[in-house]
Amino acid sequence: MKPLTQRLPHFLFLAALLLGAACTEILDVEVPGDQLKEDEAITSQQDVMEVLQSCYDVNANIYNGRIQYANELLGDNVSLQNNSGDLGQIFSHSVSIFNGTVSGIYGDPYITIFRANRLLELLEEFPFSAAERTEIEAQVYFLRAISHWEVLKLWAQPYGYTADNSHPGVVYKTSTDVKVLARATVAESYQNIIADLERAINSGGLPQKDPYRASVDAARAYLAEVYFQKGDYQQAATEAATVIGSNRYQLDTIIDRFQPDTAVVPEIIFKTRSFQPNNDLRSTAFTNNYRSDLAQPPFIRASGEFFENYRNDTLDRRVNAWLELRDAGTPDEYVAINRFNKPYFDVPVKHLTGLKLLRAQALLLSGGDVNTAIGDVNDIRERAYGSDTMNIPLNTPQATVLEAVKKERRLEMLGEGDRIQQLKRRGALEGENILIRDHPWNCDGMILQFPATERTEEFEINPQGGC
Repeated sequence: MKPLTQRLPHFLFLAALLLGAACTEILDVEVPGDQLKEDEAITSQQDVMEVLQSCYDVNANIYNGRIQYANELLGDNVSLQNNSGDLGQIFSHSVSIFNGTVSGIYGDPYITIFRANRLLELLEEFPFSAAERTEIEAQVYFLRAISHWEVLKLWAQPYGYTADNSHPGVVYKTSTDVKVLARATVAESYQNIIADLERAINSGGLPQKDPYRASVDAARAYLAEVYFQKGDYQQAATEAATVIGSNRYQLDTIIDRFQPDTAVVPEIIFKTRSFQPNNDLRSTAFTNNYRSDLAQPPFIRASGEFFENYRNDTLDRRVNAWLELRDAGTPDEYVAINRFNKPYFDVPVKHLTGLKLLRAQALLLSGGDVNTAIGDVNDIRERAYGSDTMNIPLNTPQATVLEAVKKERRLEMLGEGDRIQQLKRRGALEGENILIRDHPWNCDGMILQFPATERTEEFEINPQGGC
């Protein structure tokens, strides 16, 4: 894979640099047209396809561990070596408008969105066939939807925070027009994301399966998650069941999905790729922060509360492989997360494990088939224990199964950024009195702050002051 600067047409590369700059208003960028004419930059169908590929490059940067650890640090799965710096602000629920790491995490999705929208604007100017145009458009809708989705989850309070979901969501960009826009409501943001995913699914332009690019199965997996977080549990279960029932994905004996591209992990629906031969590694925010097999102690560790929930289950292969108590009984005691102890790996984003747990929970919350939910949980437990000895019996009460699903989901998704969104959903939609390290699930610091440069009369940044 060529470096981004070699493959991206110069006009859009300049725009991307502007969009990604920490000191630039990410949603209000004017490219200096007097210095470079667009028709000199994007002149062929090959240029268009290279811009599309660059969207996947930036998407891999988004999922390199930063978007995941930003979620994890807000929750209760992990702790930090120390609470200083940019990550310490996230962990302490007190992100300021000057947090450079958070600004970078916020900027990358909008780079993808900018490029995706520019492709839609330019597509008619090139002699693509109808089928080719449909395929490009479908990928653009998919990329635009998932990029906005990741921003929405971190920078807006969850669905259900207000009765009509009129609280601020995100700016949903559908063009490259240079204008300052107000944030859409959360209700509108959900509608836009769902609409783009459904466009991609219904277009006829996507393959059913492709682990590294947009596919119908990946779009449905995202759609299941969006509906689940929206509290539309029946629709979430339906979308998940469509992918699960396709039998295109299987739970293997591998308990850890974070593997290099040379390993076959048949449960993966969508992932980003690392290329070790040319050092194009897309897992660096995981390996730089979690890895516990190096001389330097890991910066991000498992929380003591998380460890206590699982440490006595010595028959669980995940517990034995992923969690390790270090320096026990000393002031330096901590729990290492060994799951990411590799030089590099592909990053799984959507997978069968996540869909099975989502479907099980959605069925239980919507009054669906409890035995199907039990089957989903047992599939995962059999892999974890290597036998059916810990399976849940059929006809177990719904409430018991639901607690089992929650516990399995928390462990299976460790490091993947899922936990905080589940806590917020339960607080907003299920009325639970959720405290996250003594802070209410809906306090101001539970969402990230926008960069200082985003603050305008039209654009409302999040409340300051933390929890």
